[in-house]
Amino acid sequence: MMTDYTSGFGFWEWLMLSFAVIVLFLIIPFAILDTLKSKYLSSGQKFLWILFILIAPYLGAVIYLFWGRKQKAL
Repeated sequence: MMTDYTSGFGFWEWLMLSFAVIVLFLIIPFAILDTLKSKYLSSGQKFLWILFILIAPYLGAVIYLFWGRKQKAL
């Protein structure tokens, strides 16, 4: 008797899971490193952006990449 360990996942479920893992390992570290290297953000702003990225990884990274990178230090 063979047991199916895929938990009923089909092609689309595996595709979405693979995409989520790729995002986790590529976009989130890139956003954190980009935050650290930013010349326009103060230390406090960098800390808050990194905290936001770590608390809400996907949302935080996407918001930083589209909005935070263009932000200038006050």
